[in-house]
Amino acid sequence: MNVNDILSISRTGLNGLQNNLDIVSNNIANSNTVGFKQRDTSFGDLLENSTTPQDANLEAAQQNNLGMTMGLETHQQAINFSQGGLRSTDSPYDLAISGNGFFGVRGADGQLYLTRNGDFSRDANGNLVNQAGQRLDIQATVPENQWPQGTVSIDQNGQISIGNNGRTTQVGRVILYQPAEPQNLQAVGNNLYQLQGGALNSSLTGAAGLGTIEQNHLENSTTDLADAMTDMIMTQRAYSLNSKVLQSTDDMLGTINEFSNQ
Repeated sequence: MNVNDILSISRTGLNGLQNNLDIVSNNIANSNTVGFKQRDTSFGDLLENSTTPQDANLEAAQQNNLGMTMGLETHQQAINFSQGGLRSTDSPYDLAISGNGFFGVRGADGQLYLTRNGDFSRDANGNLVNQAGQRLDIQATVPENQWPQGTVSIDQNGQISIGNNGRTTQVGRVILYQPAEPQNLQAVGNNLYQLQGGALNSSLTGAAGLGTIEQNHLENSTTDLADAMTDMIMTQRAYSLNSKVLQSTDDMLGTINEFSNQ
């Protein structure tokens, strides 16, 4: 291993650790975000499948398995879609999913996004929207701006009914979605996901395994704050150690250059 190898190892180590710090920081920042799913990362060694002149004297069978660790590689980060805890609220438009499904929301362009954030409300036009103003995807039997006054009930299957003076009116149904391959979901910000390929199942087609809707509840973030803070401290320490190695290597190179110029 030469000096350039040490520099390369330190550089890849710093890059990988910085990436992990960014992810952990984002998890911590969203520890109180409704329906947030934490990101997990894993690391592996970068291997250089090269041999030294000394290796050339070894048996060919031995050479096939030779390798040198050349740094740290950040593996593909994964979204942890485990179920978050549910907390009760006073709003009839606060919804949580117990199970694997997702709510669908649409922006002004009609593009469908998936989310676990069930913090909804009625806007000035009577539409059920999230905090960004995107409309909750529902199968309406009565247009949202024509819903009668009364007590709103949303059952576990998503059926929306409004009761008033002993009369109940069915006005629609909340649609749940679930991708056939959850790994094809890509986070696009604001606690939203887009499907990058594969089939998308929905409660409209009678798909099973979507879960149930819990009215007057919100799903907590899956970030474990204690674990995330511990991970951040350990990553920061590793980053500091890698920085010191890089600085020491740079100092050593400077000393070598001074001697070679004499």
